[in-house]
Amino acid sequence: MIKNLLCAIFALTLLSGCATPSNKLSIEPVMSVPAADPTMRPISLNISSQDKRASKNLAEINRNGKLEALVPTRDIAFLMQEVLQKQMTARGFMMGSPASADVIIVINKLNADVGEGSIRHNISAKADISVIVTLPNGSSNTKTFRTSYNVQGPFGATNEKIAAAINNVLSELVSDMAKDASVSQFIKSNAR
Repeated sequence: MIKNLLCAIFALTLLSGCATPSNKLSIEPVMSVPAADPTMRPISLNISSQDKRASKNLAEINRNGKLEALVPTRDIAFLMQEVLQKQMTARGFMMGSPASADVIIVINKLNADVGEGSIRHNISAKADISVIVTLPNGSSNTKTFRTSYNVQGPFGATNEKIAAAINNVLSELVSDMAKDASVSQFIKSNAR
């Protein structure tokens, strides 16, 4: 009886090792918010997002002789829109209509180049995101944030390692956005 049970457990363990890994990457950057601006007057913003990447894949990796596309578990454009809304709300802006400014966060590039050898892997993640502010009088301002991250490790690149590299590059970019006050200063100085 015990021998049969152990054989069944051993067989299940072997079969679970053959299971195909998911092609989904969990993207959850660390959220950084700026300090509130005590001199902020009530300014309402309309924030939207656009994903202008040629490919919505975050990475492509050769697994078992097949090129596998890795995609995020959630919409990156909407994720970055949420991040920008939280940051602008923390600064003291309000979200709603009628808006004193339209703000668009554009994902120009977000991907990881994955290279694997027989004993090492290399993951190079890059992000390029623009924040475009347009006021009702037609004036506009664009601020672009870029960052990259490179990591090497032993053996193959797992989905978790690739997701960690992309989360690292996005967390750094979100932190840079929180530290940069040029977008909010433009809105504050020019919005009526």
